[in-house]
Amino acid sequence: MLSFAQENYRQNGGGWSHYITERLEKQLNPLLLLLAVPLPPKSLEAVGPLIEERTVDTAYGPVGPLARRGQRQGPSYWVQPYYGLPSRTDPRATIMAARALHIDRIVAWEGAVAVNPLLGPGYPMLITDFIDFTRQQPQAFLEEEGAGDFSQAPAVCPLLTEALSQVLPMAPGGVYLGVDGPRRETAAEARMFRNWGADVLGQNLVPEIALAREMDLCFAGLVTVDAISAERPSPPAQVEDHRELEAVVQALTALLHSDEVSGPCSCGRS
Repeated sequence: MLSFAQENYRQNGGGWSHYITERLEKQLNPLLLLLAVPLPPKSLEAVGPLIEERTVDTAYGPVGPLARRGQRQGPSYWVQPYYGLPSRTDPRATIMAARALHIDRIVAWEGAVAVNPLLGPGYPMLITDFIDFTRQQPQAFLEEEGAGDFSQAPAVCPLLTEALSQVLPMAPGGVYLGVDGPRRETAAEARMFRNWGADVLGQNLVPEIALAREMDLCFAGLVTVDAISAERPSPPAQVEDHRELEAVVQALTALLHSDEVSGPCSCGRS
């Protein structure tokens, strides 16, 4: 018996060659890495050599250029620099571009503001839950329909998050609060966010997490602390040090080459 996807290709004239090509591309390029951190230019060479760059047109605008790195005839991964402001790429475009490239898993890495006093500059943290405090971003693909009930439990993909914890065992889990920016939080807002249970603030991973869930894509998030929230004293100025970022790059490289990236997912979204 044909699967739904196979039958859909047959009925729409896609042909078996199209179906096989898509399945092969999905197996070889299963993951998109969203990078919202400033990295030294050559850091991504650890992931693999650059194979190609591509811009994807979507109904929500163009996305790219995205870089494919890895092996030309073997496993490879898409990488997208991702810096969030209200004028940034429509988050829906990012998710639709991933679908167009037959990606079913997204790992995002961002520099964030720590509101948890136990988190200091350079500390990594895995996202285990999130709070959406954005006010200028789309909440869903079907938000204009005025109806819908999209479950967000679990908040992130357990498989990918566990895989991240294996390569970054020093990183605790925590709650990410998404804000619009570019304005930073006030001290009163920082205290409020901490009382809500937030550990870090960021501008790049929400609403992407929820939109990925709506489109049945697995999503995991990682942050490194690059600033301290407004109600806490700023630490002494330090000479810029990329060692923490390079350690995360090496960990992500290990993740990309692990079987967890393409193995069966237990969250029911792959």
